[in-house]
Formats: sequence, structure tokens, C-alpha cells
Amino acid sequence: MELNKQYNRITETYDTLRKGFNELSDNEFKNILKNITYGNVLDLACGNGDMIAYMQSAGIRCAGVDSSSEMVALAKHNTGADIRCEDFAHTSFEAESFDLITSKWAMQTSAEIDPIYTEALRLLKKDGYFVFLVAHPLRQFLEKKKAGKDYFKKEVVDSIIFDGAITVYEPSHTMKEWLSKTFLSLFTLVSIDEGAEFPAAEQIGGDIYPTYLIITAQKK
Repeated sequence: MELNKQYNRITETYDTLRKGFNELSDNEFKNILKNITYGNVLDLACGNGDMIAYMQSAGIRCAGVDSSSEMVALAKHNTGADIRCEDFAHTSFEAESFDLITSKWAMQTSAEIDPIYTEALRLLKKDGYFVFLVAHPLRQFLEKKKAGKDYFKKEVVDSIIFDGAITVYEPSHTMKEWLSKTFLSLFTLVSIDEGAEFPAAEQIGGDIYPTYLIITAQKK
């Protein structure tokens, strides 16, 4: 099974449950966007199109990309937007088409992050913004669930979400990957935000730790 297409098998379940479990991160993400001026948006891994619908309600022009054909069909039905079934790192949109690129809970499914940064740079207009939310590296480390865990070793981890209702499989990433030399050469880091959202994510050992990471960046 290709990791970035695994949502084909859980589209309906994920769509139903996500609304009840990711409210905290959704609200924090939307609050960040309130501080950014933008007019044309691309949502990477748009899922069911909820973020697109949210921005459309404010009169914002939106498009979307998702690697799950089932999610693309659902998002098109929900929004009527231009939504394409494509890889995040290789889209067919024209260069410098967007003022803002957003992404939630998706980029960590890709084994390599830098190609996504390069594509985002191509798609953004001058001074455009890239705001993305991903599984926190500390969370992924804990989700390896074994003795002798190695933070620096890239492994596919079983991420149990929505109070145990769904398991997704994602390659682990380090903070250095999210703030890589490529990222820092292409973008200006505006802000980093962390948050904990249980039981949207599994709570290992009852500990409190960040489950998501939001990075806001501006094209250099």
C-alpha cells in the first residue's frame, strides 16, 4: 500500500470522525491564517475540502491537491473547486499561481519533505505564504512504541488516531527535516506553533506532549 494513498480505504470514516476530534488544531490553524493577507489559495492534501469550503465562504479563490482519488472526488463534490489527484511535490498548476499554500495532517506521509518545499516555492507568488500542520516529531518518536527507539532512524510508525478508531502509517521525521537547509534557503520562517490534541492522537503512557506542529513561512 502506498502511504500517501492509504486514505482511499478510510475516506468515509475519516471524513466523519475528523470533525469531532481535530477542532483544536483546526481553530489554531485558522487563527494563524487571519494574520495573513491572501487572495488565491492552494490546499495541499485537501481531503474532503473542508478548508477550501471555509475559505470559499469568505470569498477566497481556492484549488486543491490530494493523492487519494476518493478524497478528491469527495472534495470536488463538497466545493466545486479545481481539485487534482496529484503528488504534493509534482503538481500541474502553473508557477506563481498562489498567494498562500496550506496543508494539514498530510506532509508527514511523504518520505521526503524537501521536494514539497521546492514545489511550494514554484507555485507561490512573490512574498507568498506557506502554512502547514504536521504530526510532531516527538509524537512520531513515541509512537515507535518499542525499547531502544532511535529518533534519528526513519521508520514507518503506526499512528492511532480518533480515539483508536483509525490507524494510519506514516514515515517518521525529525525537526531537522522540517527546518532543513532547503527550507531555510527558500523561505523565511515566520512562526512555529505546537499543540497537544488528545484523543485525536494516541496518548502514549498518559504523558502530555505536542502532537502537532504548525509552521508558517514566507517565500524569500
